[in-house]
Amino acid sequence: MAVTSEHPSEVPEPYYYLWHLAALKVIDADFGAAPATPSNPDIPAVREACRPTVRSTVWDQIAAAGTVVPASVALIDVGICPDHPNLKTRLDRDRSIDLASHPFGARTIAKYDELDPYGPEQQETFFSDLDVTGLGDLGLSNDDKAYFDSLTAELAASRGCVRRLINPEALFGAHGTACAGLIAGEPAAIASGTGEVTIPETLFAEPGPEAEPNRNRNVLPYFGVDPFSRLISIRTSFDADPAQFICAFLYAYQQQADVIVLPRGLPDPENSRLEPKAELTTDAGLYQNRLMEDLVKRLSLAGEAEELDPKSPQPTESGRRLWRILRHVILGVSRKIPIVCAAGNSGESQLIYPANLAEDDNGIIAVGAVTVEGFRSGYSNYGHGLTLVAPSDDQEVINRHQLRVDQQSPFHARHAHVAGPAKEYRYSGLGLLTTDLPGCWGYERGDDPWSSLPLEDNPGIGGGYYTNFGGTSGASALIGGICSLIQRAHKTRHGQSARLGGVAVKALLVAACDQQRVVVPGFRPLTPDCMNSDEEDGKGSAYFFGAGLPDAAAAVQAALAS
Repeated sequence: MAVTSEHPSEVPEPYYYLWHLAALKVIDADFGAAPATPSNPDIPAVREACRPTVRSTVWDQIAAAGTVVPASVALIDVGICPDHPNLKTRLDRDRSIDLASHPFGARTIAKYDELDPYGPEQQETFFSDLDVTGLGDLGLSNDDKAYFDSLTAELAASRGCVRRLINPEALFGAHGTACAGLIAGEPAAIASGTGEVTIPETLFAEPGPEAEPNRNRNVLPYFGVDPFSRLISIRTSFDADPAQFICAFLYAYQQQADVIVLPRGLPDPENSRLEPKAELTTDAGLYQNRLMEDLVKRLSLAGEAEELDPKSPQPTESGRRLWRILRHVILGVSRKIPIVCAAGNSGESQLIYPANLAEDDNGIIAVGAVTVEGFRSGYSNYGHGLTLVAPSDDQEVINRHQLRVDQQSPFHARHAHVAGPAKEYRYSGLGLLTTDLPGCWGYERGDDPWSSLPLEDNPGIGGGYYTNFGGTSGASALIGGICSLIQRAHKTRHGQSARLGGVAVKALLVAACDQQRVVVPGFRPLTPDCMNSDEEDGKGSAYFFGAGLPDAAAAVQAALAS
């Protein structure tokens, strides 16, 4: 490989934006000497002008152990841009599926029939090989099991379609594209004379004679946590339709994915409801606030909340049955394949669904977010069930428990932010650089800050290939990449068909975590903060960070030794 401990490589400045890979120890990078007084609050945690030296990578460790074997990561999200230069060869098009526009699956073909471009849709059986016997007893009741059996039989006999339409993932897949880049984004290069995008033999050295750097100056030599693995896009919508999510998890299981990443919540009307906080209940009684009391009543009446709101959808037995089945399917699949879930972005001391299903006896990995300053990200959910954390961006917080403001904001001087009785925490301005959906539907809406190439040389109308991303979505995507590294290391030792179960991958990951880790290139170890109650920071590190921040290199070494 390109980078070894004997020959450190000076990395170009853009690689500084891959700080999160150093924080997770995917790369061993030297960001320079720490300040003499790191406790001085006037010294920023990160120096923007630093140019890290990369000594080694986890990719080198796996390659040194044997033949490079790719893993497959199923991303259940809104889709992945199929033409992004850093994702083009990482996306497994033949195994990807669109469940948002067809209940039994759809796929868009890249080639058109010149004789009949508007011909009828072709049919394809996406679930013909579905066999759920390997999941064992899912713990369903007799009635629910009979319903599930009929559902899987219907799926096995179903026929989806192949369409000659514009790929919806090229229009609406911004969130999935950003997560995909963090998982498996590759350095884009062009094979000489072909125009086809390909991954270079090395990640830090210049491509060899058979490849040359991508000539589009908008394209960065970007890479994710595991750029040697493949992505299976399982596109779903935001509809409260449990059937499509049952299909999504069963399809990932059928495709024998090594990792499943769900960087969002599912809208189960019962399991996704947050419990009212004791503090909120106390305040309601103290101030005799009728509106607040009514809110607490609505939140407390789990079985009657829908009846109190005549505009809310009324539950039916068949609808609840599907949600119950989905819960058991998620738990069953997680024991075979690790399922990485986002903890949520509401700053609550409760996790969203299905991250809140994470327990020691299943393979669900609930991921929170931390900043380079060592604090929980201002939006990140925390509390019981949180498995671990990963680097991400930050959010301002101004409440009676804490003050966290962006002092670099041009609007900061217009407002007098005084901490008062609240504790003040340092805001982090660093986010996660990742791939963006090119064009007006991406996060950057086609903005092009790198060059002024004419449109004909710049696919995507104006560029916008990259964006500053974050949230627990970004954090869970990073952990999904580490799970992929673990599976790939295991395959390197035991062969392509070998795969660790979800509980085993989770155990290796948790064992490689540390609650006292410093989030490099910062200098502060993981530090609890007050968010929703006074003196909340005294509840301990596990309450905020779970097992802590993982060391990818240690996890991979453990997988190689397993």
